[in-house]
Amino acid sequence: MSFLPLLTTSLKGFAAFWSLILFAVSASFISKSNSYFGSGPVNASNFAAGNALIAGGLLFLIYLCVALFFIFRIPDHILISVMVDTIMLGIFFIYFLASTAALSTEASFFSRWDDSDTWAALGNAVVGLGWVMTFLVLGILLLEVIITLKHHGGTYPVWRTPFNQLVSYGAPGSSTNAGAGVSSGVPMTSTGTTNQHTYQSNAQQAYAAPPPATQATGEPESEPHHIITPFAHQGEQRQQVNEKLSPYQGQLPPGAAA
Repeated sequence: MSFLPLLTTSLKGFAAFWSLILFAVSASFISKSNSYFGSGPVNASNFAAGNALIAGGLLFLIYLCVALFFIFRIPDHILISVMVDTIMLGIFFIYFLASTAALSTEASFFSRWDDSDTWAALGNAVVGLGWVMTFLVLGILLLEVIITLKHHGGTYPVWRTPFNQLVSYGAPGSSTNAGAGVSSGVPMTSTGTTNQHTYQSNAQQAYAAPPPATQATGEPESEPHHIITPFAHQGEQRQQVNEKLSPYQGQLPPGAAA
């Protein structure tokens, strides 16, 4: 498993552990609140945000356990795709943000009684755990979305691929299937360089020394070539001119006998 899949899987495992702690501390806080004030006044106040954190922590724990099961057992399942992960993490982020913000309005009241009562200490602990959970969910969400959009695009095959599979092998049917998505450009660069060297070598061969005359004319090498030179034609023309101009053609000139 490469760095990014290992990082996101570890963050999800840590978030599952943190949601379990949030669930337990929130349950203790609501139990103390109900014993002090009664369930009616607690549900009518901002203390009821503790109930929302109990439900949110339990639901998020179940979701992460299911997601981790699919990551290790069925890593290419669509239930852990980037699309489903983004939707679920976005919902839980908004849920934890609203619940923790509502309970944070009582933070000053908790701080007043923090040293004298465990109930107030539990309230401060729930607020702190809630904010850590909120930003932890936001961090996982932003990590997956930014890496997906930056290195793989926003097409549907990309978003329906699990994040670990996408980072390791690329989206199905894309040109980045061979190798990781970030390093998939290396084979393309080497291929382009090889093609360039092949083109240059072919060009050098094409513009090398000109081929022999036998290859240019396309005639077989075994056949002789009739080479005609201009001097043969000039000699024949000169002989014809001399024969026409000489009045003594075929005879000896006068005085030759003497």
